[in-house]
Amino acid sequence: MSRRPLYRTFALLSIVIMACAKSHSGAAAPSGDGDHDQASGGFVLSGRALEDGQGSLLSAMRGKVPNLRVTRGSRRCPQISLRSHTTFETFVEPHVYVDGTRATDTCILESLRSRDVGSVEFYPMGFTTRPGYGTHAHGLILVFMLN
Repeated sequence: MSRRPLYRTFALLSIVIMACAKSHSGAAAPSGDGDHDQASGGFVLSGRALEDGQGSLLSAMRGKVPNLRVTRGSRRCPQISLRSHTTFETFVEPHVYVDGTRATDTCILESLRSRDVGSVEFYPMGFTTRPGYGTHAHGLILVFMLN
């Protein structure tokens, strides 16, 4: 039996573990009222963190969510990444849910006004303990509107 496939498996596993550790340990401390949920690996924005955003929800999120990257490409919707650039070199966007319904793209984050949003939960690892939400390897963004 060749040792090469086993070596590659261990090498790949160690790279993934190091990238995940760096992603968690190197996260910038967010400003505002964000809360970490260590059990689920999530991050929540609510209250004053959303109130001070003038305009869109996406504007309110900038600078407050660890490892959030937003760029504008040739597409009409913003490209969003919830993980550091060491984990993924390309943008594979997280799934966005608004009050339990999955949005078709990230444009919804520019369409929603921050003052109409109660809270936003971010799950960079792509899973949540909340029932009814799918998983996605590149993260989840759950938006909960005010009633």
